[in-house]
Amino acid sequence: MFTGGVETATAALLEGLEKYQSEFEFHIVSLSSSNSKDVREQKNGFWFHFLGTPHYPWLRPRFPFRIAKAYRELQRIRPNLVHCQDNMSLALASILSGYPRIFTIHGVKRSEAPKRTGWEFWSTSMDAIIERYVHRHFDAFICISSYAKKIIGNGRLTFEIPNPVRSLFFQAPTNVSQPKKPYFLFVGALAPLKRPMDLLLAHAELRQQFPNLEIIFCGEIEDTRYVRTMHKIIAEKKIEGVHFLGRVSQEKLVDLLEGAVALVLPSAQENSPMTIAEAMASGIPVVATRVGGVPEIVEDGKTGFLYKVGGANEMIAFLKRLLTSPKLAREMGNRGREKALSMFHPTKVGYQTIQAYRALLAHVHE
Repeated sequence: MFTGGVETATAALLEGLEKYQSEFEFHIVSLSSSNSKDVREQKNGFWFHFLGTPHYPWLRPRFPFRIAKAYRELQRIRPNLVHCQDNMSLALASILSGYPRIFTIHGVKRSEAPKRTGWEFWSTSMDAIIERYVHRHFDAFICISSYAKKIIGNGRLTFEIPNPVRSLFFQAPTNVSQPKKPYFLFVGALAPLKRPMDLLLAHAELRQQFPNLEIIFCGEIEDTRYVRTMHKIIAEKKIEGVHFLGRVSQEKLVDLLEGAVALVLPSAQENSPMTIAEAMASGIPVVATRVGGVPEIVEDGKTGFLYKVGGANEMIAFLKRLLTSPKLAREMGNRGREKALSMFHPTKVGYQTIQAYRALLAHVHE
């Protein structure tokens, strides 16, 4: 089951699971807010169930309705095993269904909620309450980092399996020419939790020494007031070379990563970000905060640089090193790609996931 921000990880996982279709029949259930009707279709050997949510004014709140729809669909499919990708309404439906179930922890809501703003604060706070209940009622867990495993605690059936990255990120670069202007890339929601303002201010300082430097922000606006402040600072300080691209396709992201000096992620809280894994697979270094499971995938000084949250001087110093030493950036990127191949390739993660399915099914039938 998948929804929202975990769709890219799920798409990569399906690549790795495709070779096991002779052993398992896979059904992917998703709650769609864009469709009012249910859509079921088979593609590449997988069954997809997109459950629509009618937008009737009287149908508020929709959360119980979504649980009921997912529960009914599970009863229709009658699976031997349910794998839930960190969505609370789908997780509750899985619990109610009574089928053996495994839960992948993508985010840690209880840690994220205090750092959210606006509607996202209330939404994530509610998810944090439900999260504790969900964690108590699942049979097994896939932890994409040891940080997530610590959240679950001891005495639970857990499997440490990282998020997979789609194979297109591992392909050899097609754009052999270097971009005319160097740029750093940010990929994530534009909100205080991800702290893109830190990168903007660092860019403003770096432009004094590197007048051709650019910064590209990719991601949806989560906090409108925060983004308005960013634009206000850009106007007041007359900062040039700043681009906001919004949400981009995976294919576009591959192109952007290929030309970037580095991916920069100044977040206040993370588990094991997909964007870091995708950057490593693409062969570019990562500059990120030392939070959550990030230090488990980014080797400080080898595949990138890590610094404390809010450490502006550290961040600027690291970005400057990468700008002035293309050889260092290239070496870091190559080491990151080697690590990504060993950790995040769909074939490897698919095999580990199948092993987890087999182990859970054997456990529940003991």
